[in-house]
Amino acid sequence: MAKKELSPRRLKGYYKFSKKYPSRNAESYAIGESRKMKKKEKARKIVFAVLLCCLFVATFILVSVSMTLSNRPLANNIENETLISVDNLGTIRATYIENTVLGEISDLSKELKKAKKNGCNAVMLDFKTQEGYITIDGKSDKYYSIDNVIIEKIKAEGFIIIARIFCFEDSFAPQRLGAFVYENQEKTKIWFDAPAINGGRVWLDPTNPRATSHICTVIGAAVKMGADCVYLESVEFPQARDGAPVFFSQDNATLNRNLVLMQFIEQAVKEAGKCPVILGVPFEATDGGNQEKWGGTLFDTAASICSPVLLPQENSDYVEYIENNYTVMNDRAKNNFSTIKIVPTVKNQSEDVSFYEKLSESTAESYIIIP
Repeated sequence: MAKKELSPRRLKGYYKFSKKYPSRNAESYAIGESRKMKKKEKARKIVFAVLLCCLFVATFILVSVSMTLSNRPLANNIENETLISVDNLGTIRATYIENTVLGEISDLSKELKKAKKNGCNAVMLDFKTQEGYITIDGKSDKYYSIDNVIIEKIKAEGFIIIARIFCFEDSFAPQRLGAFVYENQEKTKIWFDAPAINGGRVWLDPTNPRATSHICTVIGAAVKMGADCVYLESVEFPQARDGAPVFFSQDNATLNRNLVLMQFIEQAVKEAGKCPVILGVPFEATDGGNQEKWGGTLFDTAASICSPVLLPQENSDYVEYIENNYTVMNDRAKNNFSTIKIVPTVKNQSEDVSFYEKLSESTAESYIIIP
């Protein structure tokens, strides 16, 4: 039997099996292996390692891209790719254009051509007038409205659009909202800023939530329409006049006027979103202040840009006066918490034909020119 078990046929079969038998660690051939087999095994390991690396890299890239896309805000439309913000606003050289010009595109084209010739890169329009009329998309019958055609025309010419909105100086909304300023504590007599015979007007009550909500609604509509910046004017309390004190929704004895206005500006900035808010105020509001109007000063507020009105001074060079205040106030703004830039509002000097040229060549990099 032993001889049969050792027959050549059985040994041949065992040899084929033994040739494929792995080593103890199952990684290479132990018996009868050849250099060719070792090379194949090594090549397979290298290929496997490369595939693993590729898989890891692809997975990492996929996860990174997914996280980036998930954190990116969704754009409302393609135009938002050029959205202007405080960070990329840059230089503002604006001129005011009256809404009466908006009735004819040809008249608007002339004004834009003039603005470009004068070195301006922005225009300011009234989206809510001093009387309280809203001029957005056909909402005012008295004033020419601002519609999409106007917006597209101005932007096609390369201009930034600044939406001026008069806030509490409003003789139209108080009766509709029931947000009057009163002349007596019982709130039975409506207050006017001048005798009726002299054209006195009512004001919105800054302490009334209906008033602030109304203004914020206008701000939101202006941004939605396509305004690049919002310019807030008449952010102040009305001042009492002789024989006509003022009373508000809040008790006058405990009223903190500065806090009320600061909170309103915060609401306005929130409503404007990424659209920069410019706070237009008299120069006094940034230097010295007034307790009745602002409860102090409004130099550093939630608005990122402060625009004090600089009026011509007697016996002094107006452009030089603008330059000096521009430098001084922007240096002061470096210590502010929120307001980071000063863009003065200045009066156009129509009698000086070179006023625009001199202003553009001055050290005042940004300004807003009004009539």
